[in-house]
Amino acid sequence: MMQDNSQDSLSAALKPAAPERGSFRPQIALLISVLAVLVAVGFGIYQFRTLQNFKAEIGRSDKVKLDLQALQQDEANREQRLEARFALIEARQAEEQSQQAALSTMYDALTRNDTVRVLTEIEQTLTFASQQLQLTGNIPAAQAALTGIDQKLAQLNRPELIRLRQALAKDIDTLKALPTFDLSGITLKLDNLAGSLNKLPLAIDGFRGTPVAPPKTEGDQLTRFATELWHEMKQLIQIRRMDRPDAMLLSPEQAFFVRENIKLRLMDARTALLLRDEATYRADLKAVLSYLHQHFDTRAPQTASTTNLLEQLVNQPLALKLPDLGGSLAAARIVRSVAERAKP
Repeated sequence: MMQDNSQDSLSAALKPAAPERGSFRPQIALLISVLAVLVAVGFGIYQFRTLQNFKAEIGRSDKVKLDLQALQQDEANREQRLEARFALIEARQAEEQSQQAALSTMYDALTRNDTVRVLTEIEQTLTFASQQLQLTGNIPAAQAALTGIDQKLAQLNRPELIRLRQALAKDIDTLKALPTFDLSGITLKLDNLAGSLNKLPLAIDGFRGTPVAPPKTEGDQLTRFATELWHEMKQLIQIRRMDRPDAMLLSPEQAFFVRENIKLRLMDARTALLLRDEATYRADLKAVLSYLHQHFDTRAPQTASTTNLLEQLVNQPLALKLPDLGGSLAAARIVRSVAERAKP
Protein backbone atom coordinates (compact mmCIF):
# COMPACT_ATOMS: atom_id res chain seq x y z
CA MET A 1 0.00 0.00 0.00
CA MET A 2 2.76 2.30 0.83
CA GLN A 3 4.43 1.58 -2.47
CA ASP A 4 1.32 2.40 -4.35
CA ASN A 5 1.00 5.69 -2.65
CA SER A 6 4.60 6.55 -3.21
CA GLN A 7 4.40 5.73 -6.89
CA ASP A 8 1.27 7.81 -7.18
CA SER A 9 2.94 10.72 -5.50
CA LEU A 10 5.98 10.39 -7.75
CA SER A 11 3.94 10.27 -10.90
CA ALA A 12 1.99 13.10 -9.61
CA ALA A 13 5.15 15.06 -9.05
CA LEU A 14 6.44 14.20 -12.46
CA LYS A 15 3.26 15.29 -14.26
CA PRO A 16 3.13 18.87 -15.26
CA ALA A 17 1.12 21.09 -13.26
CA ALA A 18 -2.28 21.77 -14.70
CA PRO A 19 -2.70 25.37 -15.69
CA GLU A 20 -4.92 27.48 -13.74
CA ARG A 21 -7.78 29.23 -15.47
CA GLY A 22 -6.87 32.65 -14.31
CA SER A 23 -3.21 32.70 -15.67
CA PHE A 24 -4.01 32.40 -19.48
CA ARG A 25 -5.24 35.96 -19.94
CA PRO A 26 -2.00 37.69 -18.84
CA GLN A 27 -0.04 35.70 -21.38
CA ILE A 28 -2.35 36.78 -24.21
CA ALA A 29 -2.07 40.38 -23.12
CA LEU A 30 1.71 40.04 -23.05
CA LEU A 31 1.70 38.63 -26.57
CA ILE A 32 -0.52 41.41 -27.80
CA SER A 33 1.76 43.97 -26.15
CA VAL A 34 4.81 42.45 -27.82
CA LEU A 35 3.05 42.45 -31.13
CA ALA A 36 1.98 46.06 -30.59
CA VAL A 37 5.52 47.01 -29.75
CA LEU A 38 6.81 45.25 -32.84
CA VAL A 39 4.18 46.96 -34.98
CA ALA A 40 5.00 50.31 -33.41
CA VAL A 41 8.71 49.72 -33.97
CA GLY A 42 8.07 48.75 -37.59
CA PHE A 43 5.79 51.69 -38.12
CA GLY A 44 8.38 53.96 -36.54
CA ILE A 45 11.06 52.55 -38.81
CA TYR A 46 8.75 53.03 -41.78
CA GLN A 47 7.97 56.59 -40.70
CA PHE A 48 11.67 57.23 -40.17
CA ARG A 49 12.52 56.00 -43.62
CA THR A 50 9.58 57.88 -45.09
CA LEU A 51 10.75 60.99 -43.28
CA GLN A 52 14.26 60.49 -44.55
CA ASN A 53 12.97 60.00 -48.10
CA PHE A 54 10.78 63.05 -47.71
CA LYS A 55 13.74 65.08 -46.49
CA ALA A 56 15.77 63.82 -49.43
CA GLU A 57 12.94 64.76 -51.80
CA ILE A 58 12.73 68.14 -50.11
CA GLY A 59 16.48 68.53 -50.54
CA ARG A 60 16.22 67.57 -54.20
CA SER A 61 13.24 69.90 -54.61
CA ASP A 62 15.24 72.73 -53.08
CA LYS A 63 18.08 71.99 -55.48
CA VAL A 64 15.69 71.85 -58.40
CA LYS A 65 14.12 75.04 -57.14
CA LEU A 66 17.51 76.68 -56.97
CA ASP A 67 18.36 75.41 -60.42
CA LEU A 68 14.99 76.64 -61.64
CA GLN A 69 15.59 80.01 -60.04
CA ALA A 70 18.99 80.16 -61.71
CA LEU A 71 17.43 79.26 -65.04
CA GLN A 72 14.73 81.87 -64.48
CA GLN A 73 17.40 84.42 -63.70
CA ASP A 74 19.28 83.47 -66.85
CA GLU A 75 16.08 83.70 -68.85
CA ALA A 76 15.35 87.07 -67.30
CA ASN A 77 18.85 88.29 -68.14
CA ARG A 78 18.53 86.91 -71.67
CA GLU A 79 15.13 88.52 -72.03
CA GLN A 80 16.55 91.83 -70.89
CA ARG A 81 19.36 91.52 -73.42
CA LEU A 82 16.87 90.62 -76.14
CA GLU A 83 14.68 93.56 -75.15
CA ALA A 84 17.71 95.84 -75.32
CA ARG A 85 18.65 94.40 -78.69
CA PHE A 86 15.07 94.72 -79.95
CA ALA A 87 15.00 98.30 -78.72
CA LEU A 88 18.25 98.98 -80.60
CA ILE A 89 16.88 97.27 -83.72
CA GLU A 90 13.65 99.27 -83.48
CA ALA A 91 15.65 102.45 -83.08
CA ARG A 92 17.76 101.58 -86.12
CA GLN A 93 14.65 100.58 -88.03
CA ALA A 94 12.99 103.85 -87.16
CA GLU A 95 16.15 105.69 -88.22
CA GLU A 96 16.29 103.73 -91.47
CA GLN A 97 12.61 104.40 -92.11
CA SER A 98 13.23 108.08 -91.51
CA GLN A 99 16.21 108.02 -93.87
CA GLN A 100 14.21 106.04 -96.42
CA ALA A 101 11.37 108.54 -96.21
CA ALA A 102 13.84 111.40 -96.67
CA LEU A 103 15.48 109.60 -99.59
CA SER A 104 12.07 108.87 -101.12
CA THR A 105 11.15 112.52 -100.82
CA MET A 106 14.44 113.58 -102.36
CA TYR A 107 14.10 110.94 -105.10
CA ASP A 108 10.55 112.05 -105.87
CA ALA A 109 11.68 115.66 -106.02
CA LEU A 110 14.68 114.84 -108.21
CA THR A 111 12.63 112.50 -110.40
CA ARG A 112 9.90 115.09 -110.76
CA ASN A 113 12.42 117.77 -111.67
CA ASP A 114 14.17 115.38 -114.04
CA THR A 115 10.82 114.42 -115.57
CA VAL A 116 9.88 118.06 -116.09
CA ARG A 117 13.28 118.76 -117.63
CA VAL A 118 13.06 115.75 -119.93
CA LEU A 119 9.51 116.63 -120.94
CA THR A 120 10.59 120.18 -121.73
CA GLU A 121 13.41 118.86 -123.92
CA ILE A 122 11.01 116.41 -125.57
CA GLU A 123 8.55 119.20 -126.33
CA GLN A 124 11.31 121.29 -127.90
CA THR A 125 12.53 118.29 -129.91
CA LEU A 126 9.03 117.55 -131.14
CA THR A 127 8.53 121.18 -132.16
CA PHE A 128 11.81 121.23 -134.05
CA ALA A 129 11.08 117.84 -135.69
CA SER A 130 7.64 119.03 -136.78
CA GLN A 131 9.06 122.22 -138.28
CA GLN A 132 11.82 120.36 -140.09
CA LEU A 133 9.31 117.82 -141.39
CA GLN A 134 7.18 120.55 -142.86
CA LEU A 135 10.14 122.46 -144.29
CA THR A 136 12.33 119.67 -145.60
CA GLY A 137 9.97 116.73 -145.77
CA ASN A 138 12.68 114.49 -144.31
CA ILE A 139 10.51 111.62 -143.08
CA PRO A 140 13.37 109.31 -141.90
CA ALA A 141 14.81 112.10 -139.73
CA ALA A 142 11.40 112.69 -138.13
CA GLN A 143 11.02 108.95 -137.49
CA ALA A 144 14.46 108.82 -135.88
CA ALA A 145 13.60 111.79 -133.64
CA LEU A 146 10.32 110.22 -132.47
CA THR A 147 12.00 106.85 -131.87
CA GLY A 148 14.72 108.51 -129.77
CA ILE A 149 12.08 110.31 -127.70
CA ASP A 150 10.20 107.05 -127.11
CA GLN A 151 13.41 105.35 -125.93
CA LYS A 152 14.09 108.21 -123.51
CA LEU A 153 10.57 107.91 -122.10
CA ALA A 154 11.03 104.15 -121.73
CA GLN A 155 14.10 104.80 -119.54
CA LEU A 156 12.05 107.04 -117.22
CA ASN A 157 9.44 104.24 -116.87
CA ARG A 158 6.73 106.40 -115.28
CA PRO A 159 3.01 105.62 -115.60
CA GLU A 160 2.02 109.20 -116.37
CA LEU A 161 4.07 109.03 -119.58
CA ILE A 162 2.01 106.22 -121.13
CA ARG A 163 -0.32 108.66 -122.89
CA LEU A 164 2.62 110.47 -124.49
CA ARG A 165 4.18 107.20 -125.63
CA GLN A 166 0.89 106.17 -127.20
CA ALA A 167 0.73 109.46 -129.14
CA LEU A 168 4.35 108.98 -130.26
CA ALA A 169 3.60 105.43 -131.45
CA LYS A 170 0.63 106.71 -133.45
CA ASP A 171 2.70 109.43 -135.16
CA ILE A 172 5.51 106.94 -135.88
CA ASP A 173 3.03 104.60 -137.57
CA THR A 174 1.69 107.54 -139.59
CA LEU A 175 5.19 108.44 -140.78
CA LYS A 176 5.92 104.83 -141.68
CA ALA A 177 2.79 104.71 -143.83
CA LEU A 178 3.89 107.71 -145.92
CA PRO A 179 5.44 107.09 -149.35
CA THR A 180 9.18 107.55 -149.59
CA PHE A 181 10.52 110.82 -150.98
CA ASP A 182 14.24 111.16 -151.64
CA LEU A 183 14.69 114.81 -150.79
CA SER A 184 18.42 114.45 -150.18
CA GLY A 185 18.86 112.70 -153.55
CA ILE A 186 17.07 115.46 -155.44
CA THR A 187 19.07 118.13 -153.62
CA LEU A 188 22.31 116.32 -154.48
CA LYS A 189 21.29 116.13 -158.15
CA LEU A 190 20.64 119.87 -158.24
CA ASP A 191 24.04 120.54 -156.66
CA ASN A 192 25.72 118.28 -159.23
CA LEU A 193 23.96 120.11 -162.06
CA ALA A 194 25.19 123.45 -160.74
CA GLY A 195 28.72 122.08 -160.44
CA SER A 196 28.84 120.61 -163.96
CA LEU A 197 27.36 123.67 -165.64
CA ASN A 198 30.75 125.17 -166.46
CA LYS A 199 31.60 122.11 -168.55
CA LEU A 200 28.57 122.41 -170.86
CA PRO A 201 29.41 123.77 -174.34
CA LEU A 202 27.61 126.86 -175.58
CA ALA A 203 25.73 126.94 -178.86
CA ILE A 204 28.38 129.18 -180.38
CA ASP A 205 31.02 126.57 -179.58
CA GLY A 206 29.30 124.14 -181.92
CA PHE A 207 29.80 126.47 -184.89
CA ARG A 208 33.47 126.95 -184.19
CA GLY A 209 35.12 124.32 -186.36
CA THR A 210 38.69 123.20 -186.06
CA PRO A 211 41.11 125.09 -188.30
CA VAL A 212 41.66 123.36 -191.62
CA ALA A 213 45.22 123.04 -192.84
CA PRO A 214 45.91 124.69 -196.22
CA PRO A 215 46.09 122.25 -199.13
CA LYS A 216 49.44 121.39 -200.49
CA THR A 217 49.98 122.88 -203.92
CA GLU A 218 52.74 122.43 -206.39
CA GLY A 219 54.26 125.18 -208.42
CA ASP A 220 56.24 128.25 -207.91
CA GLN A 221 56.29 130.32 -204.77
CA LEU A 222 53.75 132.82 -206.05
CA THR A 223 51.20 130.11 -206.76
CA ARG A 224 51.57 128.59 -203.30
CA PHE A 225 51.22 132.04 -201.70
CA ALA A 226 48.04 132.74 -203.63
CA THR A 227 46.56 129.37 -202.63
CA GLU A 228 47.26 129.90 -198.93
CA LEU A 229 45.84 133.41 -199.07
CA TRP A 230 42.65 132.14 -200.66
CA HIS A 231 42.37 129.43 -198.00
CA GLU A 232 42.74 131.95 -195.20
CA MET A 233 40.10 134.19 -196.77
CA LYS A 234 37.66 131.27 -196.87
CA GLN A 235 38.31 130.58 -193.15
CA LEU A 236 37.46 134.18 -192.29
CA ILE A 237 34.07 134.09 -193.90
CA GLN A 238 31.79 131.04 -193.43
CA ILE A 239 28.12 130.82 -194.28
CA ARG A 240 26.08 128.45 -192.06
CA ARG A 241 22.39 128.10 -191.25
CA MET A 242 21.49 128.92 -187.61
CA ASP A 243 18.02 128.93 -186.14
CA ARG A 244 19.14 130.78 -182.95
CA PRO A 245 21.03 133.84 -184.06
CA ASP A 246 20.99 135.39 -180.56
CA ALA A 247 23.21 132.57 -179.27
CA MET A 248 25.95 133.69 -181.68
CA LEU A 249 25.86 137.18 -180.22
CA LEU A 250 26.99 136.07 -176.71
CA SER A 251 30.28 137.53 -175.69
CA PRO A 252 32.50 135.63 -173.21
CA GLU A 253 31.43 137.99 -170.42
CA GLN A 254 27.75 137.45 -171.24
CA ALA A 255 28.29 133.67 -171.35
CA PHE A 256 29.71 133.85 -167.82
CA PHE A 257 26.62 135.67 -166.55
CA VAL A 258 24.34 133.18 -168.34
CA ARG A 259 25.98 130.32 -166.49
CA GLU A 260 25.78 132.15 -163.17
CA ASN A 261 22.12 132.95 -163.78
CA ILE A 262 21.42 129.26 -164.37
CA LYS A 263 23.24 128.41 -161.13
CA LEU A 264 21.06 130.90 -159.25
CA ARG A 265 17.98 129.31 -160.76
CA LEU A 266 19.12 125.90 -159.58
CA MET A 267 19.73 127.25 -156.08
CA ASP A 268 16.26 128.80 -156.08
CA ALA A 269 14.81 125.45 -157.15
CA ARG A 270 16.60 123.73 -154.28
CA THR A 271 15.27 126.29 -151.80
CA ALA A 272 11.76 125.87 -153.19
CA LEU A 273 12.18 122.11 -152.82
CA LEU A 274 13.09 122.48 -149.16
CA LEU A 275 10.13 124.80 -148.65
CA ARG A 276 7.83 122.37 -150.42
CA ASP A 277 6.96 125.13 -152.94
CA GLU A 278 6.19 122.95 -155.92
CA ALA A 279 5.19 125.80 -158.26
CA THR A 280 8.42 127.77 -157.77
CA TYR A 281 10.47 124.58 -157.98
CA ARG A 282 9.02 123.61 -161.36
CA ALA A 283 9.20 127.18 -162.68
CA ASP A 284 12.92 127.46 -161.87
CA LEU A 285 13.75 124.11 -163.49
CA LYS A 286 11.75 124.99 -166.59
CA ALA A 287 13.67 128.29 -166.80
CA VAL A 288 16.95 126.34 -166.60
CA LEU A 289 15.73 124.09 -169.43
CA SER A 290 14.88 127.16 -171.48
CA TYR A 291 18.38 128.59 -170.94
CA LEU A 292 19.94 125.30 -171.99
CA HIS A 293 17.91 125.12 -175.21
CA GLN A 294 18.56 128.76 -176.00
CA HIS A 295 22.27 129.25 -175.25
CA PHE A 296 23.89 125.80 -175.12
CA ASP A 297 24.73 123.20 -177.70
CA THR A 298 21.93 120.66 -177.40
CA ARG A 299 23.75 118.25 -179.71
CA ALA A 300 26.57 117.77 -177.21
CA PRO A 301 26.27 114.60 -175.04
CA GLN A 302 26.78 116.51 -171.77
CA THR A 303 24.01 118.95 -172.61
CA ALA A 304 21.67 116.14 -173.63
CA SER A 305 22.23 114.22 -170.37
CA THR A 306 21.75 117.42 -168.33
CA THR A 307 18.54 118.18 -170.18
CA ASN A 308 17.19 114.66 -169.56
CA LEU A 309 18.01 114.91 -165.86
CA LEU A 310 16.26 118.28 -165.58
CA GLU A 311 13.18 116.91 -167.30
CA GLN A 312 13.09 114.04 -164.81
CA LEU A 313 13.36 116.48 -161.91
CA VAL A 314 10.56 118.63 -163.36
CA ASN A 315 8.28 115.60 -163.54
CA GLN A 316 9.19 114.50 -160.00
CA PRO A 317 5.99 114.50 -157.87
CA LEU A 318 6.29 116.71 -154.81
CA ALA A 319 2.69 116.93 -153.66
CA LEU A 320 2.98 115.01 -150.37
CA LYS A 321 0.79 115.79 -147.38
CA LEU A 322 2.96 115.55 -144.30
CA PRO A 323 1.73 115.23 -140.71
CA ASP A 324 2.47 117.99 -138.22
CA LEU A 325 3.07 115.74 -135.16
CA GLY A 326 0.32 117.67 -133.38
CA GLY A 327 -0.86 114.68 -131.33
CA SER A 328 2.56 114.10 -129.79
CA LEU A 329 3.07 117.81 -129.14
CA ALA A 330 -0.32 118.14 -127.40
CA ALA A 331 0.33 115.05 -125.26
CA ALA A 332 3.81 116.34 -124.31
CA ARG A 333 2.39 119.72 -123.23
CA ILE A 334 -0.33 118.07 -121.14
CA VAL A 335 2.07 115.69 -119.39
CA ARG A 336 4.57 118.50 -118.71
CA SER A 337 1.89 120.76 -117.21
CA VAL A 338 0.65 117.92 -114.97
CA ALA A 339 4.22 117.19 -113.82
CA GLU A 340 4.84 120.86 -113.03
CA ARG A 341 1.63 121.10 -110.96
CA ALA A 342 2.40 117.93 -108.98
CA LYS A 343 3.06 118.50 -105.27
CA PRO A 344 6.56 117.69 -104.03
